[in-house]
Amino acid sequence: MGLAPYPWLQKPAELLESFTKKLPSSILIHGPRGSGTYELGEAFAKLILCSSPIDGHACGQCAECKLIEAGNHPDFKLLLSEAEEAIHPLPWQKEAKPVTGKKTISRTISIEQIRALSDFIGISSHRGGRRVVLVYPADTMMADQSSALLKTLEEPPPSMVFILVSDNLDRMLPTIRSRCQLVRVAPPTQEQGVQFLKEKGVENPVEELAKLGGMPLLYFEQDQKLRLDPEKEEKLLDLLAKGPALDARSIIDLSSAEYSLVPLTTLLQRWCNDLVLVSQGLQPRYFLRRANQTKSIASSVNLKKLYAFWDDLNTTRRHLQIALNPRMMTQDMLFKYKDIFPKRR
Repeated sequence: MGLAPYPWLQKPAELLESFTKKLPSSILIHGPRGSGTYELGEAFAKLILCSSPIDGHACGQCAECKLIEAGNHPDFKLLLSEAEEAIHPLPWQKEAKPVTGKKTISRTISIEQIRALSDFIGISSHRGGRRVVLVYPADTMMADQSSALLKTLEEPPPSMVFILVSDNLDRMLPTIRSRCQLVRVAPPTQEQGVQFLKEKGVENPVEELAKLGGMPLLYFEQDQKLRLDPEKEEKLLDLLAKGPALDARSIIDLSSAEYSLVPLTTLLQRWCNDLVLVSQGLQPRYFLRRANQTKSIASSVNLKKLYAFWDDLNTTRRHLQIALNPRMMTQDMLFKYKDIFPKRR
């Protein structure tokens, strides 16, 4: 079976397995979101703590594994952002517990979690073996939090192993990266991604994989604050497909229903990407089923305004943790999208 939770993770899993002969104190697993980086990091944490590993993975039966499953292992510290807890079941849970209501989900590791980590680090091993800290997404830590972690990485306690998992290596402090063994996770091939979705019973796996940018695990991020539900997604795509025929009333009507800004912004970025490709005579990358619609409106696009809108979306995406009014932001982005087409007379 080995360490790899999914077939495309075999190479990075083999590299991690090789580390068990002489464990580094800090490991940074990085790769695009939805490629399985967190799942690989969790599997490796379990392997490190397991007292009787089998074929490169945790046995699931020893006392250490049972303590992890029960959520009681005193030498294992898991730091997940609130958003990730809404997606990933903790090792001792059967399923994730999505955050409900209108509360904004934090994508960042909180300062309270970093303080709790300091307390954990200051205590010696309870089980007489290794201690493991797993942090995801490590690239969301603010400067102060990263600096506090860096001090620990520079002088790690005995038998302590840090497993940092990042969706974006460029957002990690260079000083942290330099103190970690880097393990890169590449996306699956199209064949691997399609096969995975097929096995999970996903309809139209080729189209779904394209919409997800080749990252099959994103399909299972069902929390509406993190991924649009299919009905809302289709309504939004129908509106975007109007192109130069898009009117203000349609925008106002659509934005009367609250859209979560993270998946909304992602979808707009991908739609713009397809418009750019089609305007250059290429095939769309994300919305294959709507290829004819993007081709029909691409010739009307003002490319200069399209690129400016794309840049604006990138800026918006970087500031989504700030408290924003979703309806107003939705309207604002859609009116800017409307402006990339010539005004109708």
